Amino acid sequence: MSLMLRFRFAPLLLLVLASVWGHSLRAQLYFGSGIPCPHPSACGTGLVALEANAFTYTPAPAWLNDLTERDASFVVTYTNFPADAMLAFDAAVDIWGAFLTSDIPIHIDATWESLAAGTLAQAGPNNLHENFQGAAFADTYYAAALANALHGTDLSSQSDLACSFNSTANWYFGLDGQTPAGHYDFITAALHEIGHGVGFIGSAYFINGFGFLGTANTPYVYDHFTETADSIALLDISNGSSALGNALTSDQLYWSGDHGSEGVGGGRPRLHAPASYESGSSYSHLNETTYPAGSPNALMTPALNAAESNHNPGPALLGMFEDMGWVIGGCQWTDIALGTQTACNEELGTYSQEITLSYQASPTTGLIQINGGLYLPTESPQTINITGLQADGFPVDVSAHFTAEPTCSAIFEGAFVAPIGCQCITDLSGNGLTDVQDLLILLADFGCLVGCSGDVTGDGASSIADILTMLSAFGQPCSL
Repeated sequence: MSLMLRFRFAPLLLLVLASVWGHSLRAQLYFGSGIPCPHPSACGTGLVALEANAFTYTPAPAWLNDLTERDASFVVTYTNFPADAMLAFDAAVDIWGAFLTSDIPIHIDATWESLAAGTLAQAGPNNLHENFQGAAFADTYYAAALANALHGTDLSSQSDLACSFNSTANWYFGLDGQTPAGHYDFITAALHEIGHGVGFIGSAYFINGFGFLGTANTPYVYDHFTETADSIALLDISNGSSALGNALTSDQLYWSGDHGSEGVGGGRPRLHAPASYESGSSYSHLNETTYPAGSPNALMTPALNAAESNHNPGPALLGMFEDMGWVIGGCQWTDIALGTQTACNEELGTYSQEITLSYQASPTTGLIQINGGLYLPTESPQTINITGLQADGFPVDVSAHFTAEPTCSAIFEGAFVAPIGCQCITDLSGNGLTDVQDLLILLADFGCLVGCSGDVTGDGASSIADILTMLSAFGQPCSL
């Protein structure tokens, strides 16, 4: 990662840049935080620390590993960061790199400094761009990283986003999500702030009962997807009106985009819009009550509990990003669901398990390989029946990849549990009872190392372990 000096800009600096494709806005900076503010009332405390211990952990997706393709690259400029914080921030960047797709490196300024008490971190895009080639909405500001990804070239020589982390917070820098009581998971906070910096931010603000949208009357792309409980778009409500102010403090604001709706199972993602407007938290977060600690969509709520770890952006956030224009990842395995598991076949000692796998951006040629078996791809989600599995009562990992793109792989650890074996392993004579005949067969084969008829335990050899297993079952009938 790059270690360069971080340039600070004077407060309230507003620089309008012209480009060949459109216009760009250098965000106003408050508190040295890099948070873009259409108005000072839109800026506030940042990610809030909650003292209550949640003891929850949402891990990164099972398909995400060292072989997973990263479709976006990051260059981070660290200022005053301790080494363990840099390692944790790098881990968060690596997670985002597997989800976001951009041919343009995303440049981040990350600063370690003292912030207000109760504030863990704060962030936002350093630049906003409008009317560039590739923008879906005219006269609309896009966060720099998203604008660059859509346009295909870097629209500004400056860094794309800035984030600050409180040097006095009780951080947990571990990579395993096992955040102890009284500590705050740094990876979770970093994922949250990067999320804001690459586009999860709107332009709404509230003053004395009146609501406003836009920087110099120009909305952000986020604003195009916000609506009331009655499905009235906020952009259709008179700007600077009490009606818009009421909407922003209604506790009933929602996201209208189709992909975001899919991310919450077909409803509408609920935004944070408390009756008492919270500067820097209202509007540009998901609702804390609807998505509490432990929810798969908890990452972008305005507060982080102690002992709460979330290393997965979550389906709602990823869907909302898709609505705004982000291409989420390339080829990925996203989920596994279990179907019917057959009973153990008494003759073979095997069973079958039905699974449903979800994936995206799969290759158009080749096959799907699941635990060594080959299957024709259809469309996601795809149901596959795995046969000939050994009934041994142990958890089973599911390994999946596309033959045409082997790096698009995933391992779903302990996806299901095999039924207990239905064959009587100690009945070597086949008379339905573990008796002296079986013991004599085992003793005659004792010491065998390969292809042993007295191998009761299944380890390939006839040994003392087989004798102990047989003695424990001696005299018992072979019944399930």
